[in-house]
Amino acid sequence: MEQALAGTRVLDLSDFVAGQYCTRILAGFGADVIKIEEPGLGDITRSIEPFLNDEPGTERSGLFLYLNGNKQSITLNLKSAAGIRIFKALVRDADILVESFRPGVMKRLGLGYAALEKINPRLVVTSITNFGQSGPYRDYKASHLVLWGMNGSRYTNGQPGKPPWQGPNWLSDYMSGCFAYNGTMAALYQRNETGIGQQVDVSMYEAMMQMALHPAVMYSYLKKSYYNLGICYLGVFPCKDGYIGINMLTQPQWHAICDFFGLSELKEDPRLQNLGMIVERLDEVRAMFAPRIAEWKAADLFQAAVEWRIPAGLVSTPQEITQSPQHKARGFLEEVVHPVMGKVAMPGAPFKMMESPWQSARAPLLGEHNAEVYGRLGYSKDDLVRLREGGVI
Repeated sequence: MEQALAGTRVLDLSDFVAGQYCTRILAGFGADVIKIEEPGLGDITRSIEPFLNDEPGTERSGLFLYLNGNKQSITLNLKSAAGIRIFKALVRDADILVESFRPGVMKRLGLGYAALEKINPRLVVTSITNFGQSGPYRDYKASHLVLWGMNGSRYTNGQPGKPPWQGPNWLSDYMSGCFAYNGTMAALYQRNETGIGQQVDVSMYEAMMQMALHPAVMYSYLKKSYYNLGICYLGVFPCKDGYIGINMLTQPQWHAICDFFGLSELKEDPRLQNLGMIVERLDEVRAMFAPRIAEWKAADLFQAAVEWRIPAGLVSTPQEITQSPQHKARGFLEEVVHPVMGKVAMPGAPFKMMESPWQSARAPLLGEHNAEVYGRLGYSKDDLVRLREGGVI
């Protein structure tokens, strides 16, 4: 069975998480992804923990291993004239280029979209930046902390009168990677129909603005700050052997929670007649439920909550995730073997296509595919030696 993107050639010039997550999905569904890295140092994610046995090393980063499965790695110095010539040769036969340089960097290298379009009019160029290719914030730096705060979610997901909540680590990067993948595929579809490529401009700031119940949308018709009180996060509570999180989306769910834990009288409490009122007294409410939740084993409470249609979720440890019966049933976690890291269980496809399989494979060693990729361009072994000695690869 052929993979959906078999025969699609991708050049990955991205750095850090967003672009590499985009190309990870492309590679998993069969695209031939060439990861272009700086000679000697490699991609920045090679230097980011977790490391095997807590020992840093170019081939020991779990983050790089996760983001770069199924890809080929070549080294290339784009600050050299020879490196630019080689890169342009790679562009001629590529379908997609994913890059995450600051706006203007590609143009200063002589590799802006206008220049690349002349080399390969069919090329789809996906550019991922903090704030996009235009606008007054174009050249600003950002991080997940910055983007989460600027899109309004941090402010409105807190409780009134209390400090805002910070979202999970790198959520903005992975969300941006998803939108980059979506935009790339839409542009590729149009290219296949028209024969003409285009640039896909992905702003991580705007990707974060796509979140559900976005504050800007709510403010546009409420004309006031909107706190997410329609969902009551009852909290994360300790059980006998772990933790469980409980929340409620509707008043009937609140009633079910009260009945389940033997606190039915709370349903009639005039101070707790809607979710907004419950949130205002959340510390008091949590104190009443905590001792009853503590009597349960986490897995038993999770199963019972499912039967009562109560929104509850296990707070799984990494070990429990690898042993999840749901993951095992769907084959989500797949084992790959890396020459340095050994056997590692990796998350598989982010979605399943019944007629187009996903493939998991290990991440490449730095420059592992230099001979293969440059050989296709006509470079001999002696040529590669000279390029290596000259700092080009």
